[in-house]
Amino acid sequence: MTSERKIAANRKNAKKSTGPRTEAGRATSRQNARRHGLATGIGSDPALRDDIEILAKLLADGRENIGEFAREAAEAHLDLARIRKIRAGLYARMRFFGDAPTEDLMELGKQFARLERYERRAFSRRKHAMRLI
Repeated sequence: MTSERKIAANRKNAKKSTGPRTEAGRATSRQNARRHGLATGIGSDPALRDDIEILAKLLADGRENIGEFAREAAEAHLDLARIRKIRAGLYARMRFFGDAPTEDLMELGKQFARLERYERRAFSRRKHAMRLI
């Protein structure tokens, strides 16, 4: 059981982390998911709904009941394909940099690092769902 002292410390710390306070900070925070769209779920995109269903049926191996895990694996697989396409675009940009300033190359490196985070998450989701199908 958690002690009263620890509960009080958690409550005190929670009051400090209330998110952005200024209007500019809130506006910036609202745009975070719009940079590349990887933070939003692929299942909410109506253009990809049919692709998800087709892949889920293939993963369900002909069974009539397409489970939620087959859909989750299909979504994660399509996320991986989308991430790899973005990565290919970054490699293409990197190839044309030539004598670019160090700052530009460092920014490109940061973009690769951010992309890796989303790829690991999608890969983990797909692997977990495939085990449960």
